[in-house]
Amino acid sequence: MSESPWSQQVRDRWFFAALGAAAIAVAVLYSQYIYVLLFAATTVVVTWPLYETVLKRCGNRKPVAAVLTVVILAILIFVPIGSILVFALREGLVIGELARTWVADGGFETWWMDRFHEINTPEVEAWLARVLPADFDLAQSILGPIQSALVSVGSSLTGALPTILSSIVTSFIDGVIFLFAVITLYMEGPRVLAFLANLSPMDDDYEKRLFDVFRELANNLVVGSLATAAIQGVVATIGYVIAGVDRVIFVGLLTAVFSFFPLVGTAVVWIPVAIYTGANFGLGWGLFVAAWSVAFTGTVDNFVKPLFLRGSSDIHPLLIFLAVFGGLGWMGLPGVLVGPVIVACFLALYTMYLQDFAQRPVDDN
Repeated sequence: MSESPWSQQVRDRWFFAALGAAAIAVAVLYSQYIYVLLFAATTVVVTWPLYETVLKRCGNRKPVAAVLTVVILAILIFVPIGSILVFALREGLVIGELARTWVADGGFETWWMDRFHEINTPEVEAWLARVLPADFDLAQSILGPIQSALVSVGSSLTGALPTILSSIVTSFIDGVIFLFAVITLYMEGPRVLAFLANLSPMDDDYEKRLFDVFRELANNLVVGSLATAAIQGVVATIGYVIAGVDRVIFVGLLTAVFSFFPLVGTAVVWIPVAIYTGANFGLGWGLFVAAWSVAFTGTVDNFVKPLFLRGSSDIHPLLIFLAVFGGLGWMGLPGVLVGPVIVACFLALYTMYLQDFAQRPVDDN
C-alpha cells in the first residue's frame, strides 16, 4: 500500500472540515423544525421522572412506557391547555368583534358623552373656558382618537382569523413531529446524551454538572413559574365568578398570562376588571374584586412557588418574563416552555464559570 502524499495534519484538517460541513448541513436541514425539537427535548427533561415511573410499571418496556407517558401528558396537560387556548382565541375574536360593532354603531360615543356630562359640572366648564380656546371641543378631541383606536383594534382581531387558521394547519404538522420526537427521546434519551457527550470537547465532569444544573433550573423555571401562573389564574377566576364578571374564563386566562410581568403583574388585568365591575354591578362588587385580587391573587404565589422549587436556584422574575415572552416571539407557543430552558442552560454555564474559572462565589453576583 503506497504512502499518502498528504500529511496527517492535512488529512485531519480535511476530516474536521467535512465533519463541520456535514453538521452545518444537518442543522440547516432541520432548522425549520428546531423549535419543535427544542420543545420536545424540554418536555422530556421536565417529565422524565413521570416516564421512569411508567417504565417501572410497564416492566421496563420502553416503547410501551413512552407511548403511555405521552398519552398521560396529553390527557392531563396538552388537551386541556389546547382546549383552553382555542376557547380563549374564540373569546378574544368575539370580544374584538363586539367592541368594533359597539364603537361603529355609536355605543362608545353615547357612553362617553354620558360620562363626560356627569363630570362636566358648571365649575369645571367655567375653568376649562378660561384655559382652553373658545372653539376647542374637549369631548370630541378625546373621543375621536379613542374611537379610532378601538375600531382599529377590533378590525385587527377580526382580520387575523385567516392567519390563525393557517397557523393551526401548520401546528398540526409540528404536533406530529413533536410526538415522534418525544417518544424517541423517552426511548433513546441516555443514548442521545451519550452521543452529545461524545461530540462535546468538555470534560465529562463538566458535562454531568451542566446537565444536573440545567435539569434543576429547567424544572424550577418551567414547572415552578408556569404552575404558579396557572394557580394565580384559577384563584383570580374564583374571585371573578363570585363578583359576576362577564367572560370570566377569558379574563382569568389574561390574569394568568400577566402574572409573568414583573412589578405590575396581575394588576394590569384586575384593576380594569374592578373598575368595570364597580361601574356596572355596584361599588361594593368592584371593591370586592380589588380586595380579592390583593389578598389572594397577588399573594398566592408566595405560598405556592416554594412547593415547586427544588435545589438552590433563585431566578429573578425579570429573567423569567423575558424568557417566556422572548421565546413566544421567537418560536410561537412552544417558546413559552423553551425560552426559560434556554435561559436555564445559560445560567448553568454561567454558574460553572463563576465557580471553576473566576473562582468567585455565586451568591455574590
